[in-house]
Amino acid sequence: MIERELRIQMFGGFSIRYGGQTVSFNKTESSKSIRLLQMLLLSFPMGISKSEIMDTLYGCSEKTDAVSRNRNLNNLIYRLKRQLAAGGLPMQNYVEIAGGICRFKTDLPLRLGCS
Repeated sequence: MIERELRIQMFGGFSIRYGGQTVSFNKTESSKSIRLLQMLLLSFPMGISKSEIMDTLYGCSEKTDAVSRNRNLNNLIYRLKRQLAAGGLPMQNYVEIAGGICRFKTDLPLRLGCS
């Protein structure tokens, strides 16, 4: 039986494996959704503020107001959840937002590794 553990390699290349299979994404590693996932994993388990994520992903521009940036981030979180499920992970709410802090959340056994 294949163990249903979520294995995430962060350094020396970014990869996710679940149940012995590589989780694949339909976008490149540099996409904003992958960058968001990496930010959430690097700040695991404490989380990272929504404002810090928005500054990193969208920059501080006068052209983009706070409401638009917040809406963009919420849409990005939604797309990330769908990408994770489409890549082979069980459907879960992988991003939790509470008190302005975003956290990676899963009920799966999680192993973060370096190689």
